[in-house]
Amino acid sequence: MEPVVNGKYAVEYDEVDHIYRNVMATGGLLKKPMPPHYDVKGGSMAHLFEFMADKYEDKDAVGWRDVIKIHKVEKKAANAGDKPKTWITYELTDYNWMSYRMAKTYSDRVGLGIKNLGVNKGDFVMIFASTCPEWFLAAHGCFSQSITIVTAYDSMDDKSIQFILDQSQPKAIFADSTTLPVVAKLMQKGNTGIKAIIYTGQDWEVSDNIKKLEGVEGRDFKLIHIDELKRNKGADAPGKGKAEADEEDTEVEGEASTIETVYPEADDVACIMYTSGSTGTPKGAQLTHGNLMSAIGSASAMEGDLLNKDEDVIISYLPLAHVLEFVISHFVVSMGCRLGFARARTLMDDAVAPTAGSGRTKGLGDLKALRPTLMAGVPTIWERIRKGMLAEVNKLSFPFRTLFFAALNTKWAIVQATGSENFVTNMIDKAVFAKARELVGGRLRLTLTGGAGISDETHRFLSMVMCYVISGYGLTEVCGVAAVTMPRMGHRLRTVGPPAPGLELKLVNVPDTEYTGDNGSGEIWFRGPAVMKGYFKLEEETKKVMTGDGWFKTGDIGTVNPDGTISIKDRVKNLVKLSHGEYVALEKCEAVYRDAKEIKSICIVADSGCPVLLAVVEPSHSGATDKEILEVLKNQAKASGLSKSETVMGVIVDDEDWTTNGFMTSSSKVKRREIRKAHDKQITEMWKKF
Repeated sequence: MEPVVNGKYAVEYDEVDHIYRNVMATGGLLKKPMPPHYDVKGGSMAHLFEFMADKYEDKDAVGWRDVIKIHKVEKKAANAGDKPKTWITYELTDYNWMSYRMAKTYSDRVGLGIKNLGVNKGDFVMIFASTCPEWFLAAHGCFSQSITIVTAYDSMDDKSIQFILDQSQPKAIFADSTTLPVVAKLMQKGNTGIKAIIYTGQDWEVSDNIKKLEGVEGRDFKLIHIDELKRNKGADAPGKGKAEADEEDTEVEGEASTIETVYPEADDVACIMYTSGSTGTPKGAQLTHGNLMSAIGSASAMEGDLLNKDEDVIISYLPLAHVLEFVISHFVVSMGCRLGFARARTLMDDAVAPTAGSGRTKGLGDLKALRPTLMAGVPTIWERIRKGMLAEVNKLSFPFRTLFFAALNTKWAIVQATGSENFVTNMIDKAVFAKARELVGGRLRLTLTGGAGISDETHRFLSMVMCYVISGYGLTEVCGVAAVTMPRMGHRLRTVGPPAPGLELKLVNVPDTEYTGDNGSGEIWFRGPAVMKGYFKLEEETKKVMTGDGWFKTGDIGTVNPDGTISIKDRVKNLVKLSHGEYVALEKCEAVYRDAKEIKSICIVADSGCPVLLAVVEPSHSGATDKEILEVLKNQAKASGLSKSETVMGVIVDDEDWTTNGFMTSSSKVKRREIRKAHDKQITEMWKKF
């Protein structure tokens, strides 16, 4: 299948209803990974993992670093009278690796262990843990027995987790050292129906919370470490640690052949993936095995030829409870590439201590230790990487700073003029950008940005300094892969590529706006094998977003470009008509303002009919004033070419940590409702001035 035909990546095959399909899907939408990259015998994730193990066998599949020791250093506060800050660094091992066959054996035996606990086909297991190999393997253990996983972000609060427990009623919970405190607290409140708490982590990390769980009054659930579970022990048992467990795996690997896989059907629910709850309580999207297989198939059809199974390694650090990380990780590892797990807090060197006897004065962060060639991220991550690189550039002397930015602009001009990189741009990379690239390991050749819109400036900077940036678009309800760009398109801004071959796209008129299907724009709806089954136990919510003939209403406004690629404008609900009649796209503006180094987080506030835009801002440094930040935003708007209507005219500085005060979701999106509620009085008073 060719990804472009007559200069088009997608075509309008129904001009009446304005329905578009990828040119690779004009003969039918893609239901699962297909040849030449795959030869999967069935339509489930269990079949996919079996294919991977059979094809790649002894090749390294899953990698991780163990924590040797945690160091705590108390630093004096910058301001007199403030409490001193505790700085934590982690002493880590080098990367350890597990082969495809060993990973399959591990997960099969975990699946049998879960079954022996009394969890059967169709039952639910909640995975509430940070991203790690055990998360991935526990999920596949469940899939191997047709058990549905229920996912929750490791950063979710007690209230959200209790809601998910009450709604889904899982038979078991898988947790780690990060989430065990929440599990222990909730189990002490008397959650019933849970047969087992399965956990991972070294004894010194989990012992305190295990004791709390052991002391739960009237406890009728088992406590078992995942390494013991895969030995199919049904009693409470501590773990031995992965290294020791892996040694046993090599001795009894043959046992895996005696474990009977209970293959799911394509229509069986593989995962109830709970959203991070930006507009209220979390909603559980029911994703079937067929949904996930279609999404992985779409990713492989569009990007599969780019991967090199002998060279490529992807770093996995975003929450696996987020559909972007879940699907991309599975796509890459199913192509025979290595999957290296990392922690968001140890990606960079500054949070890693040198190992004893290494002779180093500073530890290696996960990026430098793994040196990945592939990486996925959300805009907030890429913006921080850009700002980090710029901070290093600004330390250089004036001539070198001037050279850096001249090289950046020259390279951009070349790729825009020629459509691709060449000998000259390669020389610029080696001569000017090599040192900046070392900050992210030095080997990145492809990155993916998704989850929200990225600003033009961040996109341009990273695609020139770091590597090619693939822009992706997707939602949990369509398994995350709705559209992606491809390197053959060149370095392009403001597009997310054509619709995935597992989906067809429909443009629906947005009332009272110029966004109409006849104009090649409108609200984006999707239909196809990658669209969710519906929200779990939320029939009315499902009816709001799903039509009777299978269309999912994304709530996003987009335009289909002449070549069939899509450009996302904003959310329908974030498109605000100001008092003078002009529409403003809030998320687009926020992406631009976040580029300013003084801005850590921003939420633009506007109602239909209001005179101007206001903003609540978390500054990147303490002590910033409203006046100072307003000046920063106005300068940023002018430099970025925003219109007068898109320029923020009033600011409220809130320098609390938004990741801990309830203003951000687990997927790094602002909670507009919570921010508005917290500052409603100030906002109302400020609008009266205009």
